[in-house]
Amino acid sequence: MSKIIKLSDIVPNKCYTVAGFKEESDYSDKLHKMGFVKGTVIKLAPVKTYDPMIFQIRASRIALRKKEASQILVEEIYE
Repeated sequence: MSKIIKLSDIVPNKCYTVAGFKEESDYSDKLHKMGFVKGTVIKLAPVKTYDPMIFQIRASRIALRKKEASQILVEEIYE
């Protein structure tokens, strides 16, 4: 069983799935519409930047500030 962490705490070269949101809000609705849907695979894009963080989700790259990313909960995928 894997641990649920904030998206802002993920590490490079590992894959995660979206587990939900820290709290439901208008912003979480916007993130949901952007593709942060429960079960969707997400990983840190191979770009050297600290804030904003750039994520690979489906066929897109999305940049989020750490504060925004901390609202999204993810679970590591173990292969």
